[in-house]
Amino acid sequence: MKEESYQLLEYIIEHSLEGTFTALETSNGTQIVLAKEDPHTLTAILCINGIAKRITKRFTRTTVHKAIYELIDEIEDIISQPIEELKISQRVSFGNCIDERGEEEKSKRRKRERPKPPSIDEYKRIEIPQKHIIPLLHLGEKKYLYLTLELGVIDIMELPSSSPIIVERNQVTPYKIREMRTVYNVLSLFKLDRFNTSNPFSTTSLNGKSLTFFTALYNDVELLGQTSVSMLQRNLKLVKHKVNMFSVSKKGSLHTEEVEILNNKNSLDRNNVKVGLFLGSDGNNIVQIGDINLGELHEKNVFTVNEYIYSSLYILRNEDYSFFDNILMKLLNTYIAKSNYSRLTKDIIERETNVNYSIPIVMRTMENRIELANPILYWYSKEILNSDEICTNCPITEYVNKLNEFLNNYVKLGYFKSVFL
Repeated sequence: MKEESYQLLEYIIEHSLEGTFTALETSNGTQIVLAKEDPHTLTAILCINGIAKRITKRFTRTTVHKAIYELIDEIEDIISQPIEELKISQRVSFGNCIDERGEEEKSKRRKRERPKPPSIDEYKRIEIPQKHIIPLLHLGEKKYLYLTLELGVIDIMELPSSSPIIVERNQVTPYKIREMRTVYNVLSLFKLDRFNTSNPFSTTSLNGKSLTFFTALYNDVELLGQTSVSMLQRNLKLVKHKVNMFSVSKKGSLHTEEVEILNNKNSLDRNNVKVGLFLGSDGNNIVQIGDINLGELHEKNVFTVNEYIYSSLYILRNEDYSFFDNILMKLLNTYIAKSNYSRLTKDIIERETNVNYSIPIVMRTMENRIELANPILYWYSKEILNSDEICTNCPITEYVNKLNEFLNNYVKLGYFKSVFL
């Protein structure tokens, strides 16, 4: 029957005049308008679910047969069934059909008018009864880049020293971290949004220039020599390295990317399993301010590869267990199994098959769904409440809920589609 449909379309192309329309109908009642726009252009218009779908074919005398068969195939794809018969119709009604091109234009306009992302500046400076503060980098004088654990944000302010502190009612006391695992889980939250080259929870400003703190797995590849950069209110002499980082998309793809970073190391550290603490700047420089030897910590059961991956992927807001498992297995095969810590492979797989026991931020699993607690809740439960159970209704819950609300809003606006793992 396709041959008969082909012959009808060939007849219309040969005998209809330029600028004319022909109404057609399939055997199941789908209406089609054929427009012969010029001697070598034919457009088919269908109304599907209230939206006008257009298929345009341009052809020459020698390619007209191919164009007709392609047109039939594409119409069949749109209506999701084979065309048993095509016949000329006396009338066609597209009265309630919206032009797809108009919809595309509206969609583009909506994107242009996309609402501004919510500002978390006020949240960063919220006054809470007690703050646990971890200084991350001395910026000169008494200024520090620091992490507030209760709020899960990075900012800059004057601090008395580079040691962790508790600020309570304007009184400062030392904070002795009992279990670094809890802090490592919180640090893992901070990822670089690769498309926006920032992170609203860890981007701050120093003298009008933005700085973004983030953590990422990296593998040294090549030394590129010394260089001088103007950053952090001073001229710095640093060493440029080419490293491999791993980008993860919201859809679950994992890619290796070559990235240039700056640090003070004059030697390479190949095939290690390390998490770098990085600062990205306005000038596109990425400066390493520290690292976590993840391979060594995993061996000592202080902080594992599995924990790092799960806490890092929390920001992508995906609760599908296969999403986490897929990325972890890809990373294992492409990186860890070829590193100096290949001996960890078996342990990582065993932990992955028992996520309820090996990943402290896992609340529960249901079929293929996995519910994760914000790593900040885990830190608070373990460090402050001294409990192995993650609290769901404790003083910090309101801040974590607010943080998650911000995160969900950013994700809806297109943030964190792809991050460095």
